[in-house]
Amino acid sequence: MTHMKTNALILSGVVVLTAAVSSTIAAVTFLRPAPQPETPKVEQPTVSTPPATTEKLNPPVVVSPSPDPVGVPIKLVDESVQSSDFTKFLDRTKQAVRDRDAKYIRSIVTPQTKFSFGAQRSIDYLNPENPNSSFWTSLEKALALGCSKEPNGYSCPTVFQQFQNAAKQSSPELDAFSAIVVVGQNVNVRSEPHVNSPAIATLTNEIVKYDAGAFQNASEQEKSEILRLDNPNGWTPVVLLDNRRGFVASQYAYSPVGYRAFFGKEGGEWKMQVFVTGD
Repeated sequence: MTHMKTNALILSGVVVLTAAVSSTIAAVTFLRPAPQPETPKVEQPTVSTPPATTEKLNPPVVVSPSPDPVGVPIKLVDESVQSSDFTKFLDRTKQAVRDRDAKYIRSIVTPQTKFSFGAQRSIDYLNPENPNSSFWTSLEKALALGCSKEPNGYSCPTVFQQFQNAAKQSSPELDAFSAIVVVGQNVNVRSEPHVNSPAIATLTNEIVKYDAGAFQNASEQEKSEILRLDNPNGWTPVVLLDNRRGFVASQYAYSPVGYRAFFGKEGGEWKMQVFVTGD
C-alpha cells in the first residue's frame, strides 16, 4: 500500500493535471506507448506566448562549456503548417485557450472524446469553466510546440511522436516514462528549484532523465506546489547524461507521456478526439 501511495504522489507531482469513430480509436491506440512497469510517469521553439515565469533563457556566465554532452539532442518539427486548414483551426484553438473560452472548447469536443485510458469521462471532468483549472495550462503547453502529422489527423505536442525517433537513434535506454524533453535555447539547469540558485549547465532541445529520487525526497509542500511538471512556474528535477542532478523550469520541460491532444475531422469539422496523459 505504501508503494502504491508513493507512486500516486509521484504521478500527482509530475502530471496532475480521454467506441469512438474509427479514427478516434486509432488515435487512442497510437497515443498509448508500450507499458513500462515500475517506472515513474512524468509529465521552445514556441509560437505562442510562453507561460509566465521568472526564469529566462539566458546562458549563465558561471558555467564553463562541457566537452561532453549533458543531454540527448532532439529535433522537433511542427508539421501542422503543412495544412492551412488545420493551421487556421489550431490558431483559433490557441486563442480560445488564452481567452479561457470554455464555450469554444466544448464546441470542439464530442461525447466520444477520450479524456482518459480508463473509464469514459466528459469534458466536465476537466472543469473548463474555471479559468484557473489545470486543464488550461496543460492544453496550452500541449499546443505550444505545434503538432505532428498522423494518418487521420494531428497529435500535439510534437514531443510525443518525435521523441521515439530521437531516443532510438541516440540513446535506446531512454524510455518515455523516465525521460524529460527540455525545449528551448540555453535553458538553465539549476542546482536548486529557484531562479537564484547557481546554474550548473544549459540545455538546448535535449532529452534528459526525470529525477524521481529528488521528488521522493522532497517535502510534501514541494511535491504539491513546486516540483510539478504541469505548473508553468514550477520546477522539474532532472538527471543529466553525466549524472549531475538539477532542476529545469517546468515551462520548458515536457514528458513524452504528458498531456497530449489528437485532432481529427468529423463531418468535415476539426474536433479534439483525444486529450490524455500517461498510458
